[in-house]
Amino acid sequence: MSYTSVVHCLGWSVLLLAALMIFPALTAMFEGTPHLAWTFGASAVLSGFFGGGFALATRHNGGEFGKREAFMFLVLVWLVLAFFGAIPLHFSGIPLHPIDAYFESISGLTTTGATTFVGLEAMSPAILLWRALLQWAGGFLTIVLAVSLIAHLGVGGMGALQSTLPRGEGGSLPARMLQTTRDLLWIYLLLTLIGALALWGAGMSAFEGLCHAFSGISTGGFSTHDDGIAGFGAPLVELVLMIIMLIGAVNFTLHWAAFNGQLRVFRENIDVYYLSVTLAILTFSFLLVSLWRGEGDDFLSTFRVEIFTTISALTTSGFSNSPIRGPTAVATVVPPVLIVGLILAGGSFASTTGGIRLNRIAILFKQAQRELSRLTFPHGIRVLRLGTQRIENSIIWSVWGYFFGFILALVAIALALAFFELEASAAIAAATVIISNAGPLLHAIVPEAPKFVEMSEGAKITLIIGMLAGRVELLALLSLLNPAFWNR
Repeated sequence: MSYTSVVHCLGWSVLLLAALMIFPALTAMFEGTPHLAWTFGASAVLSGFFGGGFALATRHNGGEFGKREAFMFLVLVWLVLAFFGAIPLHFSGIPLHPIDAYFESISGLTTTGATTFVGLEAMSPAILLWRALLQWAGGFLTIVLAVSLIAHLGVGGMGALQSTLPRGEGGSLPARMLQTTRDLLWIYLLLTLIGALALWGAGMSAFEGLCHAFSGISTGGFSTHDDGIAGFGAPLVELVLMIIMLIGAVNFTLHWAAFNGQLRVFRENIDVYYLSVTLAILTFSFLLVSLWRGEGDDFLSTFRVEIFTTISALTTSGFSNSPIRGPTAVATVVPPVLIVGLILAGGSFASTTGGIRLNRIAILFKQAQRELSRLTFPHGIRVLRLGTQRIENSIIWSVWGYFFGFILALVAIALALAFFELEASAAIAAATVIISNAGPLLHAIVPEAPKFVEMSEGAKITLIIGMLAGRVELLALLSLLNPAFWNR
């Protein structure tokens, strides 16, 4: 095991996070809150000192960065970055327990969107920007790790990822990560900028448009209002945000191909097909149900909430355009069981979404279909394909292993939350949204569930573990818990 190579990569990651802290520091300076400017400035220096120290101390001692090192980095990068991201939150003057600050930080980085903050409308723009930046950075990190690391390791069936990026043969894993970052960062930046301008033009302020573009493209769900998008009451804003969320839910290597002139990739890709078919079926179903109910004047407003909530759930963003609590809550419009199913499904591989992912669900269904076919034709040979891609048996078993681990983790988290005195329905709902990285939708499923800030410290620690389990590939996390992993 080459610990120095892992520490070297972690050092560079912390350095990049420290660079992002400069933006909320400047924001605090311009808004006239010098204590926050000093807080973010000092946090940037402290993070840069440790990150630079890690990187410089190991620059000549880096050993081989193999699979074991990759598994370790895949888990540690979220924990370490969340620690440094929590420093300015803890010392910002907001009365937070250290666990709350870490909860907010890792919730942002894993694009979960669960928050312990209240009174967002009156909060400093520097804090709001930092929360949005954490989600934006976490979304990009998710894409880079999926394309360059997880797909190469073949964990959880990620070997089925259809990447349009040029494949560098023989390069080390850190070199792959660096090249993927170079290929995709400018596209991620450009799409974020376009989203921010569109939201600004749709009626948001420039600052709110930027923050929601950050959290929208990363399918994170952090907002600048306690009531989320419902606080704006602007249909045009909701339309633009739906488009941004769907962009974030698509394989980002397809965006790279499209920007390089290969527009046909969206038409030919099976991920886009599954996403489009799912949305088309749900939209048509909502139309039929609304017409059958004869909702009259309320038809458009109800249909708007249904479509927005559906896209928010399927992309695991968690944005809500309906009040979280009260008689007009989302749960009274969209059935909670549908919301649960959508957030568990998630988006595509190499996107910023959470959940099981549509690709894996398609493989599970096709495998079930193949097994049924064998009952009729026991000696027949049936090749499993996703579109034109042939899926090998090793990938199928890996997907089954991931699915079993996902369900097992969900049950374990729900039982732990019940132990910490959450009611059964709230515990199951919280476990579902946390492991699917769709935290804000908790009250869309169980409106009477307590807010995250109201939960006990034990419950928050459990939820932190759930966020990590939902964002990293579960088999990679379980590998680190296996004694044989360390004895090799």
